[in-house]
Amino acid sequence: MNNIAFITGFDPLVYRRPIFAKKALPSLKIYFYRLILKRLGYSGRLYSAFLFKASQLERVFLNKMRIGGDAYFTRLLNEILYSISFHELNMDTIISLNPYFASRLIWGHQTTIIIDWMDVWMWPWDEIHPLDVKLVKEADKVIFWSKPMMEIITRRINLKKFTYIPYGIDSLTFNPIKYGKPDYIREKYCIRDRFVLLYSGGIWRVKGFDLQGIDKILRAFAIVAKKLSDAILVLQISKVDEVTLRIIRKLGIAGKLLIIGPLPYDSFERQSIFAAADVMLAPTSRHPTVYYAERMKFFDYMATKKPIIAELSPGALSVLGDCAQYVKLGDIQEMADAICDLYFNKELRKELSEKTEKRSLMFRWDRLLPYYRDFILYT
Repeated sequence: MNNIAFITGFDPLVYRRPIFAKKALPSLKIYFYRLILKRLGYSGRLYSAFLFKASQLERVFLNKMRIGGDAYFTRLLNEILYSISFHELNMDTIISLNPYFASRLIWGHQTTIIIDWMDVWMWPWDEIHPLDVKLVKEADKVIFWSKPMMEIITRRINLKKFTYIPYGIDSLTFNPIKYGKPDYIREKYCIRDRFVLLYSGGIWRVKGFDLQGIDKILRAFAIVAKKLSDAILVLQISKVDEVTLRIIRKLGIAGKLLIIGPLPYDSFERQSIFAAADVMLAPTSRHPTVYYAERMKFFDYMATKKPIIAELSPGALSVLGDCAQYVKLGDIQEMADAICDLYFNKELRKELSEKTEKRSLMFRWDRLLPYYRDFILYT
């Protein structure tokens, strides 16, 4: 088997695709970029500080050149730093999580470069960073996590070889019904007989735009809370920003929701929170990076085998199919009505739960792994 490495800039215990790749290809090596940078010691810290300062200056003076979340000069500097960091690896094949580590400047022309494309950063709305376009055109293979995103990108960019393999469900480690204890959570947080609505994920704002859609959940819940005295909204999130706190205070729902901080992906506590939920909430936004994405939370939600309320988007529909209760994007009243419908209609909850359980089987890692392995090695 070729000497293969998976290069990621994200913590593999949070963004777990490298672990998925390791299960498909046991000899594969995983490199977390921050740890490599740490090994460079003082020179790595010095270069990072220089890069950060360069990025700040470029934002101020060359803002018009800024496309896709990164500026040109900073991206080129990054590639130089990556080439310094990775020059000793000597890999036959590298898999890069997103295009950032996939440059021929880093690896040369003898290495097989595969991009495992989690999402495509488009800002504003329809523009992709020109350097990303260059890298994916040069890559030997591209794997898309999202089928709608793949369909859009392959119409715009001529790729050598590509396929769709979703994020999926690691049912051996993340199985809230099996490994979680709902009674434990309900006792711990004194929500024994409450109707639990759960949102698990992040809060992501760019230039004042709420990309995750959490603001709509808060506003819909404010309507629900006036009708359902025993409903509680649980937010299992990494951190709460000041904008979100202001919205919560303004809506007067501070005493009616529970905020739980970051937890390890497959921890007993997190799985118990998922197991305790009655309904999972999956908002989105019109930003294409989110709108077309098959988001990781969709798969986590399906693992609970619970009803899901999702704002309608190509990414949500691609993953959830007929197992979600969809509401129109941005329709807060319809979201509130859907919550109330599920509260009063136990049969509908049961029906959606059964559909979720059935559909989740399509996305189990043990089913997806052979496709990933074959595409990497043989396609």
